[in-house]
Amino acid sequence: MRYIAKRLLYALPMLFGVSALAFFLLNLLPTDIADSRAGEDATPETIAAIRESFGLNRPVVERYAEWVLSALRGDLGVSWHNGQPVLDSIVASAPVTLSMVVLSLVLSLLIGVPIGVIAAVRGGFLDRILVSGTVLALAVPNFWLALLLVLAFSLTLDVLPATGYVPLAEDPQLWALHLVLPVVAVATVSISAIARQTRSAMLENLGRDYVRTLRANGLSESSVLYRHVLKNSGVPVLTTLGIQFVNLSGGSIIVEQVFAVPGLGQLTMTALARNDLPVVLGVLLVTAVAVVVINLAVDLLNSVVNPKVRA
Repeated sequence: MRYIAKRLLYALPMLFGVSALAFFLLNLLPTDIADSRAGEDATPETIAAIRESFGLNRPVVERYAEWVLSALRGDLGVSWHNGQPVLDSIVASAPVTLSMVVLSLVLSLLIGVPIGVIAAVRGGFLDRILVSGTVLALAVPNFWLALLLVLAFSLTLDVLPATGYVPLAEDPQLWALHLVLPVVAVATVSISAIARQTRSAMLENLGRDYVRTLRANGLSESSVLYRHVLKNSGVPVLTTLGIQFVNLSGGSIIVEQVFAVPGLGQLTMTALARNDLPVVLGVLLVTAVAVVVINLAVDLLNSVVNPKVRA
């Protein structure tokens, strides 16, 4: 509990820095919400009234302080576009993005770890092929891969839907079908990163003295590999998994646009197009909090796997 409390205290300055940087940078955007809302024929008095209704006539430091105090109470403000509470919009969109990210992480582990293990254990030509494949996958932009997937599986083969989203509670089968292509497009880079990290950790552990001792004591090769080497290789893989959560959250922004998935990415891009700063700030803050929580969970899992961390 002391460790968790210490990590949460360390996270507070980071959240403050992220929110402050985002708030001041977004207020430097050249577009003005008052001009766009008022229209081309608006008088200066009308524009001034709109700016005053949004609080834009006050100093930016004062507006930031007010926003932080409201956020600490759980109030992220209201949208400048439709007047709806920002938190309600985030709550409605977050499950969509979260389902994509979680499924992508699961897929990355299920595919990336076996690839890394096989590359490390077999070596040779197979290792070179797998390593080359992971490098190629890391180099492919996820939005380009998303377009190729739509072209192949939706337009050509017509086996998977190209766009849209169906809630899990409404129809689990359609929910899964609509997420297949977005999850594959987002997870490809993570699969490659986890495979490379697994391979590197496995090769490092296979060369250590305890592996030779286990083999000399007569343990089977499968027991040495999967009960000992793979377990000891899990710490860097878990760390990579926490990093990939951040990458997947960022990658889903573009992929959601390609597949018209109504998640946090589409909410953010739409808000940016409308200069709806409260929505953008709310999404950034919620994402930062999620990153802090995931990193804390990864550290706790590392302490379970690695006795040195507990010590």
